[in-house]
Amino acid sequence: MKPLPSFSQPKAVTVLRIVLGVIFISHGAARLYYGSVGDFGGFLNSQGLIVGDLIAWTVTIGEILSGSLLIYGLWVKYLSLFHALIIVAGIFLVHLPNGWFVVGHGQGGVEYSVLLLVSLLVVYSSQSAEH
Repeated sequence: MKPLPSFSQPKAVTVLRIVLGVIFISHGAARLYYGSVGDFGGFLNSQGLIVGDLIAWTVTIGEILSGSLLIYGLWVKYLSLFHALIIVAGIFLVHLPNGWFVVGHGQGGVEYSVLLLVSLLVVYSSQSAEH
């Protein structure tokens, strides 16, 4: 039997970092494209965050800019923390009441958010202190 092809861990983490960057960019860009930043801000206000519009714009622009920087491998540790904070907030504000599953045996649950958090942890832990 032939051995399976190898793919180094550093290359795999690079691919993961780039894919995460694309995911975050797409979330922010979709809000801009569909004009739903105001809706997001309104939802945040309805949750008791009196500066919901400011938070919505910060998150939206932050996702686009920091996703781009993640793709290039810049400030990865800081940006991983930025996204982790956003995801944790999303878990508590939106997903946790919906259970575990995103689709199938439930809808809108936390499983995707947990996967993103663990992926950010892998990317964060793979970076040296100067990155």
